[in-house]
Amino acid sequence: MNDLSKSSRLAASDLRCAEHSIQKATRDAAQFLVTTLELNETHGLSPTFAQATVRATIGALSALAESQHQLGFRAHVAIEKAGRALGLTVTDWGVGDPKPAVVIDRERSAA
Repeated sequence: MNDLSKSSRLAASDLRCAEHSIQKATRDAAQFLVTTLELNETHGLSPTFAQATVRATIGALSALAESQHQLGFRAHVAIEKAGRALGLTVTDWGVGDPKPAVVIDRERSAA
């Protein structure tokens, strides 16, 4: 990894992979929440039976959303800023995932 451009593409690829992992974990946790609530309803149980599980899962979802923010916005912007300081261009980061305009605007303003 002596080539800075290749190293940059590797870091960008790993960042995208980590972002997608958080998204998958968020989806899986949300599905678990829905399943828990549906099972509780199906078996005619009091909502208090599932309350602790629901609260814990919502806490996990909140933590995952915060993780997505930290990695997807803060770390992403920071590494791009460092790359620009090293003279790297967008080409050096490889092809990224499509982003909504609001995200692109936030990244530009943070830089």
